[in-house]
Amino acid sequence: MAMSVLEFRPRFRFESPLKPEEVARRIQQRVKEQNPHELWVKNAHYHLTLSFPSKSTEAWTPQMDINFEDQPNGLTIVRCLIGPSPGIWMLFAAGYLVLTLLGLTGITLGLSQWTVGDAAWGFWALPVAAIGVVVMIVLARTGHQRAHDEMRVLKRFVDDALGCDCFKLAEAQAA
Repeated sequence: MAMSVLEFRPRFRFESPLKPEEVARRIQQRVKEQNPHELWVKNAHYHLTLSFPSKSTEAWTPQMDINFEDQPNGLTIVRCLIGPSPGIWMLFAAGYLVLTLLGLTGITLGLSQWTVGDAAWGFWALPVAAIGVVVMIVLARTGHQRAHDEMRVLKRFVDDALGCDCFKLAEAQAA
């Protein structure tokens, strides 16, 4: 899988000679000193979340989660994930759950009505659920397309802070 293209929720992992504290320091220092997009960072001991300011975010605005851990060989494993905020993931998960339950209820109710010889109006839930799923898929793809430039901003920010091309380094180390 080529990681040079920012795909849906891209993940990449690479080893760095920097210590975990240095990885965190460099990213936090860049946020303070060279930050034209006014990104902000949350630090939770070996886990950073790099986000855009809330005043300029939309539902599709991505964030980058960065985890790092010290290895016995002296290197640090850095794992990055670019994706929407957890609230958006929960919204989509809840939407798919509701639509699935609506479809299953429609099937159950419709079959029950049909079996006893009544009008099987319960089956009308099926096209509603199917249309809802299609709408959710279109929304997800549209959000990804609209977030693509911001995903690149996050990637370049971390590349500049750590002094590497993280995607290329991850690809080289995976081979």
